[in-house]
Amino acid sequence: MGDNEKVRAAVRAEVKATLELASRCAGAESSDNYGLLEDQVGELEGVAQRAFESQIDGGGLLSKLTQMQPLTSGDWQNLELLMVGEAESYLKYETEFEHWKGEVRQLIEEMGKLESSMDIDGLMHLRAVCQELRGVLPDMVNYLDAKERTAKFQQARQGPIDTEGYRVLAEIVEKMLSSEKK
Repeated sequence: MGDNEKVRAAVRAEVKATLELASRCAGAESSDNYGLLEDQVGELEGVAQRAFESQIDGGGLLSKLTQMQPLTSGDWQNLELLMVGEAESYLKYETEFEHWKGEVRQLIEEMGKLESSMDIDGLMHLRAVCQELRGVLPDMVNYLDAKERTAKFQQARQGPIDTEGYRVLAEIVEKMLSSEKK
């Protein structure tokens, strides 16, 4: 079995384990089971990242950046995949942003109504609203961060790379490649 096939087999095995655990969670809802699923999703994400890395020539890209050699369209594609590929994919497939905005709007309105109710029930309700907001706001921040990062990358790509740009990109790519191997 070749290296690429081994990597694909590892990804398939992690997907299978994740699906089995998700099925178990659906059958027996508990914080412990969903905590295990959260851990398993993290493992799957790591395996998928390593599989991705095995298909990208990060070393060749890093070499060109450190030597300040012009980048080919393939190099630019690899750079984009390394720097914002995950964000672009997330934006492509995420469909809940409008729902999240509506949920935040509704919760903020509810919070406004509670402003005059500071008895025990009102305070507990306010805390529940805050907890719900803390659940949805990180998703919105993540989405908007991905959107902003991809826009910044596309904007930065429009001009030529100067000496400082090569240095900074090489540093970023080197950090990404070394941290992803862990």
